[in-house]
Amino acid sequence: MKNQHSIEESHSEHITSYREHFGTWVGLILLTLMTVFISVFGADLRTITVATALFIASVKALVVAYYFMHLKYDPRIYRVLITIVMSLFTVFLIMVILDYLTR
Repeated sequence: MKNQHSIEESHSEHITSYREHFGTWVGLILLTLMTVFISVFGADLRTITVATALFIASVKALVVAYYFMHLKYDPRIYRVLITIVMSLFTVFLIMVILDYLTR
């Protein structure tokens, strides 16, 4: 019984305010509107448009992970590991793009 009790003590609930949820929602909506704006009015700048849309999508994914997946309240090691994975993904994506462009 001690083990089960210690697990319950280490688990804590995180209560977030409606203001924080609303602010996150507004931020995601604004980022989505930015993506739509760039796709509609940036038709002449094809490569920059795609790169900007991918960057905005990455920011939205990080916002969702940070707030809705409660990465904000997890131990710091998880944030470090996600940063490393995202950095490696970016490096490999750049390497693939450079390989594709040089063929």
